[in-house]
Amino acid sequence: MLSYSEFLESEEKISTNILANRLSVLEAEKILLKEVSPTNKSKFVYSLTQKGADLLPIVIEIMDWGAKYNANSPRRELGKKIQQDKASVVRELSQVLKKKVK
Repeated sequence: MLSYSEFLESEEKISTNILANRLSVLEAEKILLKEVSPTNKSKFVYSLTQKGADLLPIVIEIMDWGAKYNANSPRRELGKKIQQDKASVVRELSQVLKKKVK
């Protein structure tokens, strides 16, 4: 689960209006689930749904493409792992997501 502020503080440095819009769209499409935070009832947290987790292979393909054409990719190490053994990365991340999916 991530809060709005945690998304805002990520390395992507997305602006507040764009972040709010994207989270709203992802929630409407049932890719993310928005819930009241269990630790702070005045805040919301977002978690990945199974529908969102099912996008993992597509995201991995996009990351593979990005690593191939962008030497300055922010996730270079993961990009290298994907290029070396994509199937293992998908399996490994799928296991992680299974524990977190709502």
